[in-house]
Amino acid sequence: MNPAVIKPQVWQHWREAHQMALLAAFEDSTTGTRVKEFCQILSRELGSECRITEHVWLFNTLRLRELQEIAAEEASASDLVIISTHQAGSLPDEVKSWIDLWLQHRNRRQVILLALLDSSYEGAPNAVESYLQKVASQGGMEFLVGSAAQDVHWQSE
Repeated sequence: MNPAVIKPQVWQHWREAHQMALLAAFEDSTTGTRVKEFCQILSRELGSECRITEHVWLFNTLRLRELQEIAAEEASASDLVIISTHQAGSLPDEVKSWIDLWLQHRNRRQVILLALLDSSYEGAPNAVESYLQKVASQGGMEFLVGSAAQDVHWQSE
């Protein structure tokens, strides 16, 4: 897994547009904290003039089809979609169903899919990362991987 998330070129566009939208889906409190820390860094990097609209979903709330549909619509209107999870096995079925719905609703705007994964895991390595990379490829999205906010490194453009 790539230990660093590199600032993509599109971030300059977000800064100039003074807005960006993101959707984050996470597994539990640990992975939710990882998202929160990343979003704080992102906010600092984009500056106070950039308004960030955040939609946040806990994996288990996606068990209901109606909520999957709402989350899919929000993801399709987002510039950045973050999935924060542990790498044990694979993503839950409800998350995969939500991703399938999202890909059906997705427009062709430039989107980044960011996977925030555990930095070290002894189980099935790269199963979640591989799945999300395929999703990004299928959806024509840029795919980035990181582990924790302190491991996220920014590069100047």
